[in-house]
Amino acid sequence: MMMAVLFAVAQTLFQCVLLLLLTPLMAWMLEELPRWINGEAVSGPARQVRNAGLFWRTVFRQPLAPGLALVLAVSLLSLAVLPAVTTGGALISLANPLLVGILLLVGRLMLGRSSLRNEGRRVLPAVLVLCLTEALIALAAPGADGLGGLCAMLHIEPVSGLEGALGACALALAISCPPLREDDMLLRLEGMKDRAARDMARQVAQVLNFAWIVLLADLALPISVGLPDTGLSGWFVGLAALLARVLLVVMVLVALRLTAQERSERLTALFAGVALLLALAGRFAT
Repeated sequence: MMMAVLFAVAQTLFQCVLLLLLTPLMAWMLEELPRWINGEAVSGPARQVRNAGLFWRTVFRQPLAPGLALVLAVSLLSLAVLPAVTTGGALISLANPLLVGILLLVGRLMLGRSSLRNEGRRVLPAVLVLCLTEALIALAAPGADGLGGLCAMLHIEPVSGLEGALGACALALAISCPPLREDDMLLRLEGMKDRAARDMARQVAQVLNFAWIVLLADLALPISVGLPDTGLSGWFVGLAALLARVLLVVMVLVALRLTAQERSERLTALFAGVALLLALAGRFAT
């Protein structure tokens, strides 16, 4: 029993480290891929990786500002509880999509000096979609316990219509509340004269963005998350599936940015409605 607990804790810690190593690469892709597709010259990810290394060295040497520290803690907690690779993590029981999503959205509201009214209008549709997601899971898979239980249930017996509904919900969340862009951070940090503080805030925003992307990826394809009883080979399969899911979400986010469909209320409502119809059709088909 003790060995199983220690293994789960070690797996959670390793997952967090792995995701943090991937964070600057995903930030680079979100920033540079739209420019590359538009034919502009782009640089490699070396700058993002170097800045991330400087950030973590600074974090271990001196304390962050209270607001940034809280946002970073929320982001790290989300990376720790989400299934990501497998459902064998020590904190998998906390991987409730509504809970994790609300925490990340609150962290988004706290980051920088943005207007709460304007940002609240952007976040509110995402909150509604998260509530819809939770309701659809309860409707189609009433015995599931968060994302971990849902992933395990789908491996044993696929639920008709649920996977498509969750994919539509993930797409609606990506449209309604995309990751923070560089322009968003410039507006949020307007008036902050300390360059070091601005750089720290940008790095915290990258971790927050990646935690949101991992949540979307786990919601979109929960069947690809590995199970803990599949051994080491299953863990590597889950890792490969994680990379594929994250790349898919990043490509969707880049496509939304290039087509100027980010924060489209009509598209958000459309895919939320599609999710509801798929879940209801699957429920009545069984």
